[in-house]
Amino acid sequence: MATELAGEIKTHAREALGFDLVGITTAEPLPGAAHLARWVADGAHGDMAYMAETAHLRGDPRRLLPGARSVVCVAMSYHTEPEPPEPGPGARHAVVARYARRKDYHTVIRRRLVRLGRFIGEHAPGSRWRPAVDTAPVLEKELAQRAGLGWLGKNTCLINRNLGSELLLGELVTTVALPPDEPETEHCGSCTACLEACPTRAFDGPGRLDARRCISYLTIEHRGPMPEALLPAVAPHLFGCDICQAVCPWNRHAPRSCASALATRAPLGELTVADLESLDEAGWTALAAGTPLRRLDFPRLRRTLAAIAAGRRAAVPDREE
Repeated sequence: MATELAGEIKTHAREALGFDLVGITTAEPLPGAAHLARWVADGAHGDMAYMAETAHLRGDPRRLLPGARSVVCVAMSYHTEPEPPEPGPGARHAVVARYARRKDYHTVIRRRLVRLGRFIGEHAPGSRWRPAVDTAPVLEKELAQRAGLGWLGKNTCLINRNLGSELLLGELVTTVALPPDEPETEHCGSCTACLEACPTRAFDGPGRLDARRCISYLTIEHRGPMPEALLPAVAPHLFGCDICQAVCPWNRHAPRSCASALATRAPLGELTVADLESLDEAGWTALAAGTPLRRLDFPRLRRTLAAIAAGRRAAVPDREE
């Protein structure tokens, strides 16, 4: 019965709900909790206070849903055509991470997970479930690896052998006991392209990311001024960074398999620094509405634009000097 239900869940998730990858794992505690505790103790989480506050919850899905037995892990691809190398600090265009140039994936994935939960409820009356996207206190990439969706690459991203790493993840924690899938094994081999490509040297080894030096952290999570020494590398990034994924061989060979619900909004990939500098708060709010960019409030937008300008000056000195 449980095996049959697991098969029906996977089929429904793929065919009716449009998920590209589906796997099942147990709700047992995750070994990665120890790594997370060390990471926080080292201060590598920067000023993401919520990581420290919820670290004790993230390693055990049962904290998210008491009585949980299984976790259904899903992923949607946003991989489209390859792009040229990211422009240097003097570029007129502002760089927005590829995942953020589209409808907010939190909404897309959560709505589908709710529908999947209702499907499970219909087939297992009395069961309970809870959806989670990346804002929930759970180690979602480790759960996905344990469910067979991919492995944790040296850049800390989940990588799938067929679809690469441009994946957006979600989880449905449930009280239903389902047979787990086999975990995926690591397939990075001796490749260190992602570690070597990072312009801020945010990695101090495979799987060891210091968020305080990460462009994504600095442009999205960080609340204060950016470190002056990193400004040339930050420019012209407005929101996030794709460098460590763009150089990954698994992405270079991945099919263009972007889910239709996550189709790119062209203007978000064509923003110029000048256009952004001309926006007032209402204009920015309208531009960012319904996308991951809405996480960047107007004061931090202005801060990042100032950082881009400073990075440009540091990397490309005035010719008259």
